[in-house]
Amino acid sequence: MVRPKRAKTRGSSSARPEQDEDYVPPTDVEDQPIEGSCAGASSSGAGATTSRGRRPSGSDPVVSGIPDTPLLRCLGGHISAICRTQERSPITGWRCSWKPVLTFYQRASPALRDALGRTPLGPFLTIPRIQSDRRLVAALCERWFGETNTFHFPCCELAITPLDFVMLTGIPIAGEVIPPLSVIPMDRAAALMGVSLETMIADSGWEAGKVKLSWLASILEATAISVIDLNSLAFTSVLRVFLLFILGSCFFMTDRSCVETSFLPLMDPIDRFDTFDWGGAIYASILAGLRRVSRGGGRSVRFFYHFLEMWAHEYLDPFCPSLKVSDVTSFPRSSRWSAPSSKVDSHLLDKAREELDRLTLRRVSRYLALTTVVLYPLSFSYSLLRIQVTLQPFSDFDDMIQLHCRGVRRFMGRRVAFSYFGVCEYFLGERVLHQSDGEFRIPLAPPLEMTLALDCDTFMEGMRTAGVPIHHLVGEVVTHSFYLSWFRGVSIGPIMRPFSTRPEATEVGGKLVEKYFQMRPLLAILEEDNRALIEENAHLRGRCATFEDPSITFEVIPPYQCRPRPDVSFEFDVDLAQDDDED
Repeated sequence: MVRPKRAKTRGSSSARPEQDEDYVPPTDVEDQPIEGSCAGASSSGAGATTSRGRRPSGSDPVVSGIPDTPLLRCLGGHISAICRTQERSPITGWRCSWKPVLTFYQRASPALRDALGRTPLGPFLTIPRIQSDRRLVAALCERWFGETNTFHFPCCELAITPLDFVMLTGIPIAGEVIPPLSVIPMDRAAALMGVSLETMIADSGWEAGKVKLSWLASILEATAISVIDLNSLAFTSVLRVFLLFILGSCFFMTDRSCVETSFLPLMDPIDRFDTFDWGGAIYASILAGLRRVSRGGGRSVRFFYHFLEMWAHEYLDPFCPSLKVSDVTSFPRSSRWSAPSSKVDSHLLDKAREELDRLTLRRVSRYLALTTVVLYPLSFSYSLLRIQVTLQPFSDFDDMIQLHCRGVRRFMGRRVAFSYFGVCEYFLGERVLHQSDGEFRIPLAPPLEMTLALDCDTFMEGMRTAGVPIHHLVGEVVTHSFYLSWFRGVSIGPIMRPFSTRPEATEVGGKLVEKYFQMRPLLAILEEDNRALIEENAHLRGRCATFEDPSITFEVIPPYQCRPRPDVSFEFDVDLAQDDDED
């Protein structure tokens, strides 16, 4: 496969492909680590401002005087410190470029699409692209803690489970663990991609053992991928280039928009690609990326951050968009959402933070909640309307799990290490058994070291393939009230300031906003009642239309019985932002 050189254009040394809207060019501060601080961080670091009194964009998340908890350490250097002071997020770069991957996939020939579909990444390529809400992603990063590899919300601890990953992306977690990668020579990389070494050098596609994603895109642009046939001599090379482009654009990004050529030997021969555990590596890369961003290891997001939105759509009601496909058989599950919608479109960062800060536990199923609203709109308790976290979003899909997830469900009750090219990330199943069976338990302390080197001993091999049982790492089943009392002592809980004490907020305005959040349960009930009145009015109008027919009498049409409307009283002095302790 020989690609013609790019034509020179006026004002530019080479023609550049259309830039993806997800792409953010690298800046000078991208690779500079944010110097984290423990609880005793100096106030000078926390109060650094510009000449106009504002903290500079991307400033270090260091806030003094934040006490540690028995579980979470150095909170002054965690990204949640920015949330406490209502500062802008220090995240300045977003490296994932999902759009061009789907664009090339849609243009590919049936033979090329079929070959891609038979790889472990095939189901992922069928997911419609989500218009990302980066404010929500930034707010979720502020709630992630690498000490447990979980989100810490006020009501409970939630993990991105292996089952979540497979159900939402369709990428299986199965196969041979991907070993640590090593740099390959330029000439071998060029041969595996089907281009000449002279072309790679002339186009400046090579950069320190990596190739530029823009250069890979130009190869796909110059190749007739829309008509390429399985019998073409260049088919295998084009497939390798396409897979390398997917890996570098969506999953394993760098700040310089390149991808490691070390992936190419894993595709030689091309069938070898299917034997590796790409799902486990991508899952581990998400955990590692969240750890890096939340602890100030860099200011650019270099993992598939769109997955956080997919996850929030299933677990968190405030961020649940409308359904595009109601078919319960759709897989991956993320393909059925229609986003953005009025519920998730253009979140303000503080709004997303506020919703996460007030999350409460769902006590009933979505079906029961909707049924209760329809049948008893006025007697519907405000505590029932405060259902915001779903513990088991896939509890009704046992057949789908058995068909597509290849035994990944067994990881839910285990402690498993997932390899990310030489480094392992833990999934601590003992901490989130409530996401498996809905029952709460008090776990023991997590491992002191959450990132392990890839060893070849028997124990680590078992940790990576099946995990280890965790019955000795958890206590007996307890009520949510008991769990919540323990969790509030070891986690951060609500961290947003009261509205009346926030920067640039007036005392009166802040109290009004706080009162609004207290009254939201009543407003929700009134909204449902108003909807019922609209339906009743439409029904009565339809009945009145029949009176124009003289053959219709009042005896034929019995009087319509309105719903009983019991009195509902609310005590607004109660702090509704806290969870009910009743189960």
